[in-house]
Amino acid sequence: ASHDEIAMLEAAHKAEVISTRLRKLKKKAGRLRAEIRDMLFQAEALPDGSLRFYRKGTQQPGANGDGRTWRIKVGNFALKTDQLRMMGGGAVVGNIPRGLPAFSVPAFNVKVMIQLLPYAVIISLLGFMEAISIAKAMAAKTGQRLDPNQELIGQGLANVLGAMGKSYPVSGSFSRSAVNLQAGAVSGISSAFTSLAVVIVLLFFTPLLYHLPQAVLAAVIMMAVIGLINVSGFIHAWRAKWYDGAISIITFLATLAFAPHLDKGIMIGVVLSLGVFLYKSMRPSVATLARAEDNALRCAATHGLEECAYVAMVRFDGPLFFANATYLEDKITEIMLTKPKLKHIIIVANGINDIDASGEEMLSLLVDRVRSAGVGLSLSGINESVMTVFDRTHLRAKIGDDNLFATMEKAIAEVHSRTHEVGADHQCPLLTVCRLANAKN
Repeated sequence: ASHDEIAMLEAAHKAEVISTRLRKLKKKAGRLRAEIRDMLFQAEALPDGSLRFYRKGTQQPGANGDGRTWRIKVGNFALKTDQLRMMGGGAVVGNIPRGLPAFSVPAFNVKVMIQLLPYAVIISLLGFMEAISIAKAMAAKTGQRLDPNQELIGQGLANVLGAMGKSYPVSGSFSRSAVNLQAGAVSGISSAFTSLAVVIVLLFFTPLLYHLPQAVLAAVIMMAVIGLINVSGFIHAWRAKWYDGAISIITFLATLAFAPHLDKGIMIGVVLSLGVFLYKSMRPSVATLARAEDNALRCAATHGLEECAYVAMVRFDGPLFFANATYLEDKITEIMLTKPKLKHIIIVANGINDIDASGEEMLSLLVDRVRSAGVGLSLSGINESVMTVFDRTHLRAKIGDDNLFATMEKAIAEVHSRTHEVGADHQCPLLTVCRLANAKN
């Protein structure tokens, strides 16, 4: 028993010794971690873009430093000497070349110009697109009138002059424009004074900007940009047309996601807007009209009005061209199938402000198809440009002047007498208000 007690005492002693050593090692490790955290480094940018680190104060004179103070990232786990991570904080503006660039006319090389032309076109379009979107935001904020042509001319001249100084392509800057507006600028004179201040700084004061923290510049830009966020604009667009509001929100979020590449967010907005425009152009509003309480001819489906069984008055809102010609044809065919007593169709062409060859050809075929089915066809409210196309293609002669009317009322007055027997339909929805039985007033 005494032998076991001695063994236990020896084991307890060894455990205590080990615990004491562990506590000392932990204290030492903590002290070393603190020393590592306090070690400061400076970085030198190498030609390949990588960084070489030196203990602060030991960097070679004339080295291309980035102006930041770096530390080794120390966590609570064991450090891997082959995978040390550096943290750099307090980024500053750094070195800014002093003086103005030397102006010279670029060499003209036709071969190089041909190679660069596609890229130059893309850059110019993106630059103008970004600048005009920024200008619209500023104009909406200040209530000023925006002239895109003047904006394009100014940007083009700036790029021509900038090329002589080897500058980057010139475009509008959202952040700088926001700061300029926040400072109280109301005219282009502010840009002239800004340019003069930049020239003076480049000539005499660039060393003073070396230690300017980039965080200060970021704060100035953020405070200026926040004032340009117009939430009510999104709400107004959504109330006007929900898809306009959705496009504006998607464009806003995409611009934030792709920052600082604002052109990508703008391109998404342009593509979405173009898609909606094409869809609306391919499927314009086609309405069958009837007489409403205000004595005007309005969409029967929207206002809960009965439609005439003998005469279909169809209004087409939009230019008639290749993309939507078949859509009108399908609607006319649908009306003919749903109205077995139909005798005449009046196409209200007030909204047709333009027509192309495909639209004219469709109308010509539609005249043949409708009349072969024993149904008459007339048009009202044709404008001069569309009538000119009808004259050139002899469609006017095919339709007949007795089926072309200046106004809807004249068309109804003439067609109604042809299609309605005396006393057969004294309650015609084209002449009097006839509401559907289940329609709400």
